[in-house]
Amino acid sequence: MSEDTPPPPPADDSLPPGSAEVGAEASDAPAPELKTARGQRSFWQKLGGEGLTISLFIHGILIIIAAIWVISTVTDSVKKDPDSFSTGAGGGSAGDRAKNQPHKVVPKNAKTLAKNASRITSKNANAAISLPDLPVSSSAAMMAGMTAGGSSKGFGGGSGGGIGSGMGVGVGNGRNFVGKSVMGAKIFAAKIAVFMDASGSMSGYIDRVETEIRKQFPDADVYCYNGLFITVQDGIIIGGEHFRGQPIRSAGLGVRETDQKKLTGTGKNLYKKFDDNFKLGSAGAWLDIMRQQRSYDALVLFSDFQDGVTQYRIKGEKTDTNVQGGGFPIIYYDGVRADVARGSDARKPVERRWEEEWLKSFSDAKDGKGPRLYCFSTEQEPQQLLSKCVLASGGQIKMVTWLKTGGAPPEDPPAPPAAANGAAPAPAAGVPLPAPKAYKPPR
Repeated sequence: MSEDTPPPPPADDSLPPGSAEVGAEASDAPAPELKTARGQRSFWQKLGGEGLTISLFIHGILIIIAAIWVISTVTDSVKKDPDSFSTGAGGGSAGDRAKNQPHKVVPKNAKTLAKNASRITSKNANAAISLPDLPVSSSAAMMAGMTAGGSSKGFGGGSGGGIGSGMGVGVGNGRNFVGKSVMGAKIFAAKIAVFMDASGSMSGYIDRVETEIRKQFPDADVYCYNGLFITVQDGIIIGGEHFRGQPIRSAGLGVRETDQKKLTGTGKNLYKKFDDNFKLGSAGAWLDIMRQQRSYDALVLFSDFQDGVTQYRIKGEKTDTNVQGGGFPIIYYDGVRADVARGSDARKPVERRWEEEWLKSFSDAKDGKGPRLYCFSTEQEPQQLLSKCVLASGGQIKMVTWLKTGGAPPEDPPAPPAAANGAAPAPAAGVPLPAPKAYKPPR
């Protein structure tokens, strides 16, 4: 080996034997291609879709929870507490703008509010000045005011008037009238109708009686017909509302007829409709029809009451010697005739039904559903049936015998002095009590 030839490189002890040959052979072979272990990513993944999906899911859950909470809260606030109250601030007591109080309003004990005030007076009997009694408020009055003043704020509102703003319905039907004195009787009515006995024996009283009535009732409807007959045929009033067919007798015409010019509109309509009925059946037909009219508060009869009540039975009966009744038997009579047994009653229950209907109509006057009945007589007391109707209706019977001598009607008795204890004085004898007035709670 010459000096120009470089020596071979030292052998590397770290390489295993034969590695050089292998490396030489390997250098001649092509190098293998490198591949990554990570796969290709989609477009949605490149935009961060995984995170967006998770965020939307979480927010959806939060929105659902919030919606449930809001709906439950609104529903609970809409429900009305039965013990709460609403004020009508702009929208009425139950309007959209009503203010609903969340807390229950507990009223104070009415007994503590209604304590009777102590009386303050001078102990010296000779004192010149004594203080008046303070008004006394009872527990019942306070409770009535609390229930009556329903539209105010009541106790605790600060500005309400809930103690005395209400008005109770009171007792009765509310048709309370002031009694007006007519020929010594008190007539409790606002609108009346009068039946005048215009027979020959009563003709001299008609003008005087009508004048006395119109002093208190200028718009009274006065009807004039012959006598004051009440005639019944087979249980039906002759000339009455339900009467049909041929009457066994007629009342006929009186010495004076009804003056249509003095009748009101209601009176004229009734006259045109029922004048023939009244001429046929006299007072019986008049009462049977007028008792069902709601235009009058009271019916007035003026007569000597000598004609009376007569009832005949026609069906299945033969005639007898009774000329006025067409020869048919009289089964009930209440009058002044001497040839007929007064008070005899051979009627069957069905033949008395008309009397029951009359009593029912006049007894309804106490409830404001029928007229009161008043009778003025110059001779004798009205028949038993009429007396029962007067009593049932709360009316009055008055004898006016002073008309025969042309005298003046009796003066009204002076009002009795008030009792010392404050109690109301008793009414005069024969004067019915008016209907009670509606109760008003103290203010």
